[in-house]
Amino acid sequence: MGSALQVDSDMENSTKRVLVIDDNEMELKLYFNGLGKHFDVSFAPNARTAWEMLNSAPLPDAIILDIMMPNEDGLNLCNRIKETQFIQDVPVIFVSSLTGPSVKSQAFELGGADFVTKPPMMTELIARLHRHIALYRKTKKLESLIFIDPLTHLPNEAKFKEVLGIEWARCARYWHHMTLLIVRVEKIQNIQEMQGNDHYFAVLSAVATTLSTAGNRPGDLVATLGNNEFAILLSDCGHDGAAMKAKQIEDLFKNEQIANSHLGCTVSYAVAAPAGGGSPEELFSSVDNRLFESHQLGAGKIYPVNGVIGIDQ
Repeated sequence: MGSALQVDSDMENSTKRVLVIDDNEMELKLYFNGLGKHFDVSFAPNARTAWEMLNSAPLPDAIILDIMMPNEDGLNLCNRIKETQFIQDVPVIFVSSLTGPSVKSQAFELGGADFVTKPPMMTELIARLHRHIALYRKTKKLESLIFIDPLTHLPNEAKFKEVLGIEWARCARYWHHMTLLIVRVEKIQNIQEMQGNDHYFAVLSAVATTLSTAGNRPGDLVATLGNNEFAILLSDCGHDGAAMKAKQIEDLFKNEQIANSHLGCTVSYAVAAPAGGGSPEELFSSVDNRLFESHQLGAGKIYPVNGVIGIDQ
């Protein structure tokens, strides 16, 4: 099994990906000719297309963003990027013919990493991209050492609670619902007792991979909580979506042999409307308490928390 350090080494040696967002076809050709030899470059002619690309894997290592575009300008798109947990750390380099101090200050206030005046000098832009990508990857490596569980390669409990607070604030700002599920893996303790730690670790890692790839959206978070429990955080998700996700997870364990092992799961979940009140701590404790109740009510089932936290209080 690879370690977190090996994963980070792979990231350092992989091709550097750059997303260029600009509605000018001639300038897109300029970027292609100038950057194509140094980076894996993809292009988006508007904010809508860019957002769709950012919500699909793999993510870019840097974004080149024009300010003046139809329908949604670059400043507003940058603001959306920086408010979205799974892409907010990607460096955004503004390249624009607008050079006024108010535009530049707004670009940096919204989280822009750099500002280059059009037309860009390609040698300078390439150097800036290399510098920002190197810093971005170094930051991700350090985060992985602190916040990534080396066994499952998933965010640990500390990172989960940090993201939970961030997403709670974002959902409150935009009046979105959010869902938290906690999954407890059943029968896995028998594997540890009968087949030893090595096999147990392999199965637990396989469970983590299964949960993290089972139809999740790019913005969904799957994290490990320890004690054979996993958290799944779904932004912009109400009771219907939560129930579907819980059933999907239950079916995964019923219909698949994960790492050739017969496992089960117990799932608890709750839905919150952060704009209405409550707190991320209340959301977590309500789901955790519901899961604890399953010890008496019966394992291997789905236990929702009734109502919506923040509304039904």
